Amino acid sequence: MSATSPSPATTPLVTAILLGCVGVFAIMAGPILTEQLVAVLGMSPGDAGIVFSAEALGTALGPVLATLWMGRLGYRPVAIGALLVVIIGNVLSSTQTGVAPLATLRFIVGLLGEGTAFALAIAIVSSTAQKDRNFAFLIAAQVVLGVLFFLVLPFPKDAGVGGVLLPLAGLAGLALLTSGGIRDPQPFAGHGGGAAAGSSTTAWVALGVMLIWCTGLGAIWAFIKLIGGAAGLESGQVGLALGISTGTATLGALAASVLADRIGRIIPVTVALLVQVVMISLLQGEMGFVQFLVTAAVFQTFWNLTGPYVMGTIATADVTGKVSLLIPTAQIGGFFLGPVVAGQFLTGEGFGPANTIAIACCLAALAIFIPTALRLPRASAAAAH
Repeated sequence: MSATSPSPATTPLVTAILLGCVGVFAIMAGPILTEQLVAVLGMSPGDAGIVFSAEALGTALGPVLATLWMGRLGYRPVAIGALLVVIIGNVLSSTQTGVAPLATLRFIVGLLGEGTAFALAIAIVSSTAQKDRNFAFLIAAQVVLGVLFFLVLPFPKDAGVGGVLLPLAGLAGLALLTSGGIRDPQPFAGHGGGAAAGSSTTAWVALGVMLIWCTGLGAIWAFIKLIGGAAGLESGQVGLALGISTGTATLGALAASVLADRIGRIIPVTVALLVQVVMISLLQGEMGFVQFLVTAAVFQTFWNLTGPYVMGTIATADVTGKVSLLIPTAQIGGFFLGPVVAGQFLTGEGFGPANTIAIACCLAALAIFIPTALRLPRASAAAAH
């Protein structure tokens, strides 16, 4: 790197944040791409859903694949390869019109591109001293990216599928420009202070907390627009409320970045999950626009406050460095498992079962998280990265 490059201490974190943003392409831009596939290419909603599911599946499996090469391959060449897959894959995808070739391409982009980039982002942040703070920065960036996606994609507005995929290729190109600052971390056993900080068993339990919690989030979030419609709001009002609430929810991640480990993890996670339970219980029945907006905003804000601490717990307990790589898989898996579970109980008479499942998952996650977090020592407040 040149003498004008960012300092070694910050460049890897910046790159990790960009890699993490690339990693959530499938989730953040998926609904927009699906809409374009139906409107521009004339696909049926079912076929567009297949394309979306293929990319999401690939993204979820990418971190699983990473557990096989992590420790054998350097971070920098893997990052460059993953970003090139995203760039080339998005360019090629923008030229496809058939369901099968497009679904195949999106699966490859998810597996070798987005999922791999997401795993690298998690690995880099996990190797830093202030894990909770840095995971908070990562989540805040991803949330802001999601808001920008809904505001500007497709770009230009009449560009069709390419108007979604080519800007994403450009963002991957930006991440590629920063990849020169990536360094392989010290052995993972030192990430959490060695065996004293935790064990793989504790890390696996914490990963289970992430999966259970995200299953609950998926159970309610998949039906949030329908819940708003059932509350008596117009579709445009629901979309506006969710857009505003998603933007304000960045405050949750930023709050986690400020608090970091100053008061430990148990207090903020307990408060955040209990607030989510209350908000989920309020997301039903008739509601006005302001009530729906405020409820959704508070729910998402405390949702984004929870994530960094759960991720930090996994990373601190993980003495191998490989359990942490599965954080994206647990997140994505939960968001897809939640709607499947909730859907089995929906009878067409409201969305109460989705609320009940979401609340049960939040409470179960909290019940498991507290004893798990108690097994870990607090990170040194003086540590910084």
